[in-house]
Order: sequence, then C-alpha cells, then structure tokens
Amino acid sequence: MAVNFTPEQQRVIDLRGCNILVSAAAGSGKTAVLVERIIQMVCNEEKPVDIDRLLIVTFTNAAAAEMRERIAAGIARKLSENPESAHIQKQSTLLHNAQITTIDSFCLFLLRNHFNEIGLDPAFRIADEGEVKLLQQDVMQQLLEDSFASGSEEFRYCVEYFCPGGKESVLEKYILKLSNDAASHPWPVEWLEARKSDYQASTVEELCDSDYGRFLMAHLRSMLEGCVEKLDKVRRICEQPDGPYMYGELIDNELEQLEKLLSCEALTDYEVKLPAIVFKTLPSKKDESVSPAKREIAKNLRAEVKESLKKMNERFFSTPLELAARQSAACQGPVSTLIDLVLEFDRRMQAAKQEKKIIDFSDMEHFALEILLEKVPVQAGGDAAETEVLPSRSFTVRPSSVALEYRQHFAEILIDEYQDSNLVQEYLLKAVSGEDEGNFN
Repeated sequence: MAVNFTPEQQRVIDLRGCNILVSAAAGSGKTAVLVERIIQMVCNEEKPVDIDRLLIVTFTNAAAAEMRERIAAGIARKLSENPESAHIQKQSTLLHNAQITTIDSFCLFLLRNHFNEIGLDPAFRIADEGEVKLLQQDVMQQLLEDSFASGSEEFRYCVEYFCPGGKESVLEKYILKLSNDAASHPWPVEWLEARKSDYQASTVEELCDSDYGRFLMAHLRSMLEGCVEKLDKVRRICEQPDGPYMYGELIDNELEQLEKLLSCEALTDYEVKLPAIVFKTLPSKKDESVSPAKREIAKNLRAEVKESLKKMNERFFSTPLELAARQSAACQGPVSTLIDLVLEFDRRMQAAKQEKKIIDFSDMEHFALEILLEKVPVQAGGDAAETEVLPSRSFTVRPSSVALEYRQHFAEILIDEYQDSNLVQEYLLKAVSGEDEGNFN
C-alpha cells in the first residue's frame, strides 16, 4: 500500500544537489521519509545509484538493522512492481554489502581496511567498558603516586586548589572528566593545550577583551534581542481592540529600558545596567472588554522576559567582574598543572592500551579521523580549498588519499538522529562527503 507523504516530506524525498537538514517532532515519520528517499534513489532507472554507494548512518545497531529491513522491503516492493528490472534486482543483491551502519561500525570498517595507514597493529581488539575502567584506575594510581613522589611545587598547589580537605578522589574525577571532554573533540591534545590560555586574563580589561568576553557580549546581545522581541509582541497584544490596554504604559517603559541595555558596548556596562532593570507590578484593573486569553498571553510572555533577565544576571554577573579577573589569575597555575596531568594520563593510557593491543570506542573515532584527515603545518600553506585552519592555528587539515577515494565512492551520506553526533563524528562524515569540492551530498 502506497504511503501518502505531506508536501514537506515529499520535498525531502525529492530534493537533490544540496545538503539537507530535516527537523521534525518524534514520531512524525523522519525515518520513513529517509527510507523512501533511499528507495527512490536506488530504484531510479534513469539516474541509478547503487545502494552500496550510499553511506547510511544510524545511532544504534538496532536502528541500523531496522533500516536495512525497511530498505529491503522497499526494494522488494519496487521489484514486484517491475520484476524485469535488472537494476532493481542488482540492488537487492548489493544490499548485503551496503554501508547501513552506526558511526562506530563505520570507524571499525575503516580501521580494519586501512590500519596500515596509521601503523595500527592489525591484531587489535575492542576492549569492553569494564576492562577500560580497570586500566584507568591502574594508570591513575601510578600517575598520582609518581606526581607526589616528584615533589613538584606546582603539583602540590594544584592538589591544594582542587582538593579541599585533601580528597585526592576529587582530582581524579577532574582528570577523568577533562579527558572525556577532550575525547569529544577531533584533536584532544591541541584542545587541552588551548585550554591553558582560558584563564590568562588577570584584569577586567583583559577579561572583557578575551575570547570568553567577546563571546559573552555577543551572547548577551542575542538574548536581549529575544527579550525585546517578546516584549514588543506583548505591546502589540496590548494595542489590539480586546487586548490588555492597561499594561501598555508599563510595557513601553520596560521596552525602553531593554533597548537602552542593547546599546551597551562593554561587559562592564552590562554588569551595572542589567541588575538595574525594573519590572513593576502589572495593573490589576478589571475590564470586561479585555480578552482573558490575551491578558494571560501578555502576562506569560512578560514573565518569560523577567525570568530570562534574572537568569542572565545570576549566571554571568553574580560574581563581580573584578573578582572574576582575580580568580582567573589565581587559578591559571593550578588549571595548567591539571591539564598537564590529563595529557600525561592520556599518554599513559594510550601506551597501556597499545601494550595490550586494545582500543576503546573513542580510539576508534580518532584513529578513523587520522586515516581520513592529514595534518599540515600552517606555515606550509596549501590549497585553501583543501585545508581548514583550526582554532589552535598550529595546523590545518586536508583529506587523505583514503578520504578522497571514499568521496568518489559515496554518492550520498544520510545520517539518522544527526543531532546526537559530536564534533569528531562531524569531521569524519565531512571528510568522506564531497562538500569541499562543491558536491553537496
């Protein structure tokens, strides 16, 4: 039985020659649309695409198995409609080798086929979670023992700073957390090294001029623009014939305060002016001509604005900027030492895993990335179309010969549950896509 798709769904199925991001509620048929798009592509006799030239990524093994079943059913349906089609018969055969897989399985596929590219021992195996945790405990214990034995003044200060009451377990948690956070970035070592500069600001001026300060300025402005938009909507509701007109004067005054706040040019201005915003009590005047629903909408929108401003003030200015700058200067040393501990912990973990010939899931992604992307020093230059300068500015990356082969092979890349992918996975998928070459697939 044919499925009737909505015009929006049909557009997703038919659209070609560009990248597509589909956002819709749970249960609205995103996966069904994705499957139909695949069926239409691989069963098209005029512009045929073989199923094994698609990379179809799902979030779980169960989802991958279900996707394969649904595609098989769709191909079987098309074959029953056109039993003489050699092309559709071919798709049914090729389906067994198609890359309908999780990101982890795709990474493992890359490692099994290209281990020689990065000098990986082909006898590696995937360690289970319990084995990795036991290894982490052993490595952590030895690392801290060696650090205490070194007599380093920097390490002693780091322990005093991060472990109130002398609880070493707190330091262990910080090391593990930072190690895990770093692993979600494409190049963990470079990301960790860059974090050492996060607390360089020692004055309010330096804090305001830091990357954090500039980001916060842009973020505050964006949040305030949203608040102004909401209050402006409240004002328009008040001006309607059955709107709560009695709120009008108060809303105008509050809008004026917010618009003045938008003119702030420094964090120090926001620090003074944001807490000074005043929201008075709304008039309680009764009037039968006013719509109760519109009165309620106006009150709720205004309440949302008040709550947003309160959270902004609590989150960003509960600590005075001057104190924040002093705290930044005070913690720079301990943070730098902590990061060095994380780097050493990761180095020792890799050595221990290499000795045991094991890898974990994070290793799979990073080794796959190493296979697909090559680092190039910034000074070496290179074709701007092939390289991408990273935030660290120490190197660029370009697709390897392996990545270029897969770009030629994969006609299209389809990702289900894309919102759950991290930056490492984003780089992996981009490496095998043709986007850099103008092929938006």
